[in-house]
Amino acid sequence: MNKDNKKKLGKGLSAIISTYSTPKNPFEKNIIDDSSRVIDLPLDKIITNPEQPRTRFNDATLKGLAESIESVGLIEPIIVRKTDNGYIIVAGERRLRATKLLKHSTIKSIVIEANEEKNFTMALIENIQRENLNPIEEAKAYKTLIEKFNLKQAEVAKQVGKERATVTNSLRLLNLSDVIQHDIAEGLVSLSHAKVLLSAPEEKQKELHHLIIEEGISVRALESILKGESQIQIDDGKGASGKTVSKKNKDEHKKKMEDK
Repeated sequence: MNKDNKKKLGKGLSAIISTYSTPKNPFEKNIIDDSSRVIDLPLDKIITNPEQPRTRFNDATLKGLAESIESVGLIEPIIVRKTDNGYIIVAGERRLRATKLLKHSTIKSIVIEANEEKNFTMALIENIQRENLNPIEEAKAYKTLIEKFNLKQAEVAKQVGKERATVTNSLRLLNLSDVIQHDIAEGLVSLSHAKVLLSAPEEKQKELHHLIIEEGISVRALESILKGESQIQIDDGKGASGKTVSKKNKDEHKKKMEDK
C-alpha cells in the first residue's frame, strides 16, 4: 500500500469511528447481519422516505461519511422496501445521501417488506439512535405517528423506546409559536427554557422569548419572573423607561455565560 493510500485510509477510518460510534437498533442489526440478503441497487431507483422525520442533514457529517465510504466502502448496507416505481428508504438515508455525493451508480442494499407505519417508525428510531433529531423534528414525528396512524401516545412511546412522559413533553413543544419552535430547532432556546415558556400564558411567551434571545436570561431567572419574584424587564436601550434590566444582573449573567 503506497503512502497516499495509507493516508487516505487512515482518514477514512477516523471518519468511520465518529460516524458509526452509536450502536445500531436491534431491528436493523438483525437484518444487516444477514449478509446473504445484500444486493447492489441503482441509486436512481431509490427514493427517500416521504415520511422521513428528519428535515435537516448536517453537511459536514455527510461529507465525513462520504470520505469514509470512499476509503473503505460502505460498512452497513441501507435497508429499502420495494414500491411500484422502485425502492423507498427504510433505514440509511444518510448513507444514501453520502453515496450520492460520491457520484456512485449503485449502493449495497437489503430489500425488506414493510407497511407504511413500520417504515416510518423504523426511520424515526434510526434517526433518534444515530444522530438525534432536533426537538421540534422529533415532536413533529411523534405527532405524525399519532395523527396518521391513529396511535395513542403510549403506543408511540413503546414503538420508539421512550417513556410516555417523554413523548408527551415533546409534543407540548408544538403548542409554542412558530418563531419559538424555530429557535428551539436552531438550538437558540434550550428545552429547559422551553419548558418554562410552556408554563407561561400565551400572551407573555413572546416577551419571555425576547429575554432569552436578547438578554441571555437564565432558566432560574425566567422562573422567578413567572413567580413574580423578579422585576426583570426588557431593556429598550434608552435608560429608565419602566422596562430596564438591571445592568448588574445583565453583566453578571453575561459573565457566567462567557465563563461557561
